Amino acid sequence: MLFSLEALEAKYGDSLLLHFGTSAKPQLVLIDGGPAGVYSETLSKRLEALKAARSPNGPLPIRMVMISHIDDDHINGVLQFFRKLEQQKADGPQLPYNIATLWHNSFDDILSNAAAELTASLKPANIKAASTGASLPANLPLHRHGAIVLASVGQGRDLRRSADNLGLTKNEGFGGLVMVPTGQKCKQVALGGGLSFTILGPRQDRVKDLQQKWDIEIKHLGVAQVAEFVDNSVFNLSSIIVLAKAGGRTMLLTGDARGDDILDGIKSAGLMKNNRFQVDLLKLPHHGSDRNVRLDFFQQVTADHYVCSGNGKFGNPELNTLAMLLEARGLEAYTLHLTNREKRLETFFANDKTPGRQYKVVFRDDTKPSVRIDLGELPPS
Repeated sequence: MLFSLEALEAKYGDSLLLHFGTSAKPQLVLIDGGPAGVYSETLSKRLEALKAARSPNGPLPIRMVMISHIDDDHINGVLQFFRKLEQQKADGPQLPYNIATLWHNSFDDILSNAAAELTASLKPANIKAASTGASLPANLPLHRHGAIVLASVGQGRDLRRSADNLGLTKNEGFGGLVMVPTGQKCKQVALGGGLSFTILGPRQDRVKDLQQKWDIEIKHLGVAQVAEFVDNSVFNLSSIIVLAKAGGRTMLLTGDARGDDILDGIKSAGLMKNNRFQVDLLKLPHHGSDRNVRLDFFQQVTADHYVCSGNGKFGNPELNTLAMLLEARGLEAYTLHLTNREKRLETFFANDKTPGRQYKVVFRDDTKPSVRIDLGELPPS
C-alpha cells in the first residue's frame, strides 16, 4: 500500500503532495500551493516530474486538489496552477493533468457573498502587490498582512471561477461547504485506492457563528478591523481538518486550525482514548505558530512523525512550539521533519541536553524539492 506525504519547499506557506494507491497504480492529492513564487519555483516542477514518471503519454490523474483555507500562503500556488491549466485548455484539447475534484471553502461560501465588498476596499494593483510582496502605498489604511488577508479573499473567488472554467466538480461528497454537519460526529469520504478522508473540522455550528458575527457586527467596521477579523476568525477557524487513512496508517492534516478546534474535532469523533490520540503523522498547525497550540495539544495528540513547513518568516516555526512538543513527548521516540534548515533551529536542538532524548530531526535536503515521509511503499518519483 502506497501512503506518503511530501511537504514541498513552500517558503512560509504550505504545499503538500499526498501519494496513495499502489506502486503499480499510484494516485495523488494536492493540498495547498504555497504563497507567490512556490508554483513556478517548486510545485510546477514537481508535478511535471511526477507526470514524466507516472503518465508520460497522457494526463497525470490528480484525485483531488484541496485548499485547507483561504489564505495567500496556501491558495496562491493553486491559483497559479489553475490559471496555467486555463491557458493550456485554450491552446489544445488535452490538459497535462486530470483533476477529479476541488475541495475549497471560499469566502463567499463562508460569509454570504461578501468577497466583492471586501476586495473593493483594495485597488487591483494593491491586491497584486500584497500577494507578490511588492511595495504598498504608505497611505493604505491597513498593514501588509491585512492587505494579504483581503487579497486572499479575492484569490478564493478567482480560484472558484477557474475551477468552473476547467469543469471541475467542487466539494465532492458535500452539498456545500466541506465541514462537519450539525449533529454529526464527523464525515468520512472514500476517495478510492484505499484512501479515506475523515473530516474533523470545521464544524457547521462554528461556521454559523462566524456568519452571524459578520452579519451583525464585523461588516460595519473599517477595513483594517475587517481584515483582522477575517485573519483571526474566518481563515483559521474555518480550516479544513482532515484525518487521512490508508492501509491502517493515519495522517492528521490541520491547515492553520487552532489546537482547541482540532481537539474538539477529535473528541467529538470519538477518537480520543485515555485522553490521547495517536497518529502516524501530524502536520503542525499554522507552520508551527505558538498562537495555535498549547502544551496540552501535544500531550493529547501524539505522532510518530511531525511535519512543519516554514522558513522563519513571521517566526515560524516558533521555538516555543518546538519546546512544547519536546516537553510533551519527554523521552519518547519520534521524528520531526522540517522543510527549511535554519541556524536558530539547529541551535535550539543542539542546546537540548536532556538525557535520554530519542527524537530525531530531519531537515529537507537543499537539493530536494520536498521533505518526504513514507508510511507505506515508496511512490514512483
